Amino acid sequence: MSAQGVLRRLLGDRADRFSLVLAKPTEGFDWFEVEARGGDVEVAGSSPVALCRGAYHYLKQACHVQVAWSGDAIRLPDMLPDFDRVSVTCPNRLRYYLSVCTFGYSTVWWDWGRWEREIDWMAVHGINMPLALNGQEFVWQRVFRDLGLTELEIESHFSGPAFLPWHRLGNLNGYMGPLSQSWIEGQAKLQKRILDRERELGMTPVVPGFSGFVPDAIKRIHPEIELHSAEPWAGFPATTYIDPRSDLFVEIGARFIKEYRKAFGAVHHYLCETFAEQIPQIEPNGEIDYLRSIGKATWNSLEKGDPDCHWVMQGWPFYFARDFWSPERAAALFDAVPGERLIVLDQVTEAYEVWRDQPAVREKGWIHSVVHNYGQNTHLHGDLQGFADRAWRAMQDPGRGHMLGVGFVPEGIDQNPVVYELLSDIMWSEDRIDVSSWIEAYALARYGCHSQSALACWSQLAASLYGPAGGSTLRYSWRFRPGDQPLVPRLDVPAVFAAGGNLLDAAPQLGAGRNYRRDLVDVTKTWLGGLADLVLARALASGDREYKDLFFQILLDVDRILATLPEHRLSSWISSARAAGGYEADRFEVNARSLITHWGQPFLFDYATREWAGLTRDFHLERWRLYFDFLEHPSDPSPDFAAWEARWASTIRSEPEGDFEDPIRTARELVDRYSGWVALLADDCRGENPSVFGPLLAFSQSSSRMELVLDLGESQPIRGVAIFPIFGQGFKGVYSGELSVDGLCWTLLAGTGHSACRGARFAFEPESYRFIRFSINREQGEAAQLFQVVIFMR
Repeated sequence: MSAQGVLRRLLGDRADRFSLVLAKPTEGFDWFEVEARGGDVEVAGSSPVALCRGAYHYLKQACHVQVAWSGDAIRLPDMLPDFDRVSVTCPNRLRYYLSVCTFGYSTVWWDWGRWEREIDWMAVHGINMPLALNGQEFVWQRVFRDLGLTELEIESHFSGPAFLPWHRLGNLNGYMGPLSQSWIEGQAKLQKRILDRERELGMTPVVPGFSGFVPDAIKRIHPEIELHSAEPWAGFPATTYIDPRSDLFVEIGARFIKEYRKAFGAVHHYLCETFAEQIPQIEPNGEIDYLRSIGKATWNSLEKGDPDCHWVMQGWPFYFARDFWSPERAAALFDAVPGERLIVLDQVTEAYEVWRDQPAVREKGWIHSVVHNYGQNTHLHGDLQGFADRAWRAMQDPGRGHMLGVGFVPEGIDQNPVVYELLSDIMWSEDRIDVSSWIEAYALARYGCHSQSALACWSQLAASLYGPAGGSTLRYSWRFRPGDQPLVPRLDVPAVFAAGGNLLDAAPQLGAGRNYRRDLVDVTKTWLGGLADLVLARALASGDREYKDLFFQILLDVDRILATLPEHRLSSWISSARAAGGYEADRFEVNARSLITHWGQPFLFDYATREWAGLTRDFHLERWRLYFDFLEHPSDPSPDFAAWEARWASTIRSEPEGDFEDPIRTARELVDRYSGWVALLADDCRGENPSVFGPLLAFSQSSSRMELVLDLGESQPIRGVAIFPIFGQGFKGVYSGELSVDGLCWTLLAGTGHSACRGARFAFEPESYRFIRFSINREQGEAAQLFQVVIFMR
């Protein structure tokens, strides 16, 4: 049985103590029952995934075991404990996982062994609807060849491996390509194994469909067709898609579906979206009919290729460009699709719940999801109680419409494991989860035994990094390009330092555990990185060499603590890329280096940067060294950081592995070295630490002006506000900020004007206000943005 195979890979021979009985589902909802007596565990369930989830429920509750990306804390007693019968029915039919971007930021270099581990992780966490995008270029080759395109025309269409997600979304073509035939065929073989395993486990994989994007060369074969383009994405040349009113749109889409099923077997759920981060260029008087034609062509291509098809679509456009996607326009897009055959991922509910504002989404079918992570950013963050409450409220809301389930769609994984353990529990819980009590069970399973010191650490983290103020990805200033630092709020370094001290106190009891060591490194690098920001601020303000030297030393020590774990090393990422590349190892390495640094074009630099050993030392530190050298010799030309970053990414060099230091000893040494500095700079930190984070707010390419209004519910004592883009790129525009008590009379903030930096900051004498309003005018040619407002309370 497939579920038994999952347990055997996790537990070895101890899996024989688990008796798994597959039963019939109840009204379409998964369920499991689990009981243990005399060292034997009996699990009954409605699907192989439900059986895996039931076994994991027992392992977590009775044996204090956690299956995690960082390593499995599986320490079973000689005699498995007795466990009274528990019955659980999942309130969500669909439990979705993965984002298109994950296939670039995290999984791009994976082999079958790593994918098998991930599918096992999905199974025990109860996920039954994973995204599966590997290998589609193998099918597109066949389709394009049948259409008459040459090998060169096809080759120039595909991007390099690390950038395939954005090619597949229709954002770019040919960037850092081409793809070798060995890569294309290898990925097809890998995808077949992935899909076979997921189907064996009763999962419903979501695979690619056709969204209209084609090589420009198709015009050579079909000169009669019209090719359309949306606005260029992030500075890349505009891509093209076939006029949806052309019969060729449906023909190509249906042919792709048939060839896909021929290559990979039965599938019925297809991901299609024509405007992921692009706004259609349509004449206003015909836009509704045009959008309706796109939806109709997409649906007809799916249905013609597979009569049992379902259209799955990421709901990102309705958030990212919500000033364009009015309810009327969204309804037109979905008009041709039967309600039970459309599934929209409402994927950014932590910032904006699409289902509440889009009747077409609510009425057709949708999954409540969160992104949480952008670019596989490795910063510790996440509003745990907020995640739990929003999902629970949606499930209880009588106006939720056709809500099909709950999911999570991170752009990158293997970060913040606590967030994803909670999200998977949310999927399976009918009741509201109280994080203050949940976190105690989490720590117990995470480390395998009770530790008061570890629990104290997690209570502190749940109130800070994983509380309301930790809801957004806010990276350190030192991880951005020098000279144009973003207005990133300071981390509460003393609070995280104290949490790290408590975790370090648990080392005598927990120090042998893999999960403990991972968490100790993560917390240590967090407070140490925050301290680096405080020291950097003083170094820039004072010009004092002592602070500059201290800043560089702290970055070396950040690199040192990160190097104690293989998953926190740049060399691991590069080695995986080179292994996947074979004879193309050098080109794959450049792909890997580029993605996490300059990315490409002028707007996305630093977007996918990581806290990794090697990257901190050789990229971030050296970039700051260039900047400080310039400050000391201002008559020299200013550094061309874009050119320097591109050279760094394109330079092939071996990444020194070095020995693995003991993370506990290293963390203790760093605490002793920097505790005095943490105390000395505590006032600097408290002066900057924000009290309230506003939501993420989208500023799309469809308009030149955006207005943001935040209502605090009641008047609050405010001493400052800031707004900044969360992407790596700079932004040029005119900002104005206003405050109001009643929403009628507004006070204009001093400092309004043109900004060429990454945001705007307004400080003033503390007063009580309820409403905050920002107006932003975009300069011509500026890319779309995501912004966040930060409020500093008295």
